[in-house]
Amino acid sequence: MVFGNAGGTSGSGVGFTRDPASGENRLYLDFLFDAQGEDVVSGRREASDDGRLSRVLPEMGRQLQNLAELLEREFGDTQEFEFTVQDGVMFLLQTRTPNVRRGPPCASQWNRSRPG
Repeated sequence: MVFGNAGGTSGSGVGFTRDPASGENRLYLDFLFDAQGEDVVSGRREASDDGRLSRVLPEMGRQLQNLAELLEREFGDTQEFEFTVQDGVMFLLQTRTPNVRRGPPCASQWNRSRPG
């Protein structure tokens, strides 16, 4: 078992390898410190993409950026993923292609930023 509510260097989050609203090629995170995944997805507590995770745990921010790049290469598409951090160690719980409609601006932005 992994516990995101194990203290100040623990938490849970949902990440997107691209901004879900604009399609911009940047890591987007909803993360809560000292919380379980249910706290994030249920809306009981407000999670945000304010960069706090990277400020408090800079190495975790770098690991998540590397993970986002790896997931897009592996799956060939934008990914939504759930993760838990326990005592400063990240655990990837699941990943999936988000169920979103890509309109022409987002789709063309995706195609321009893909390597090859």
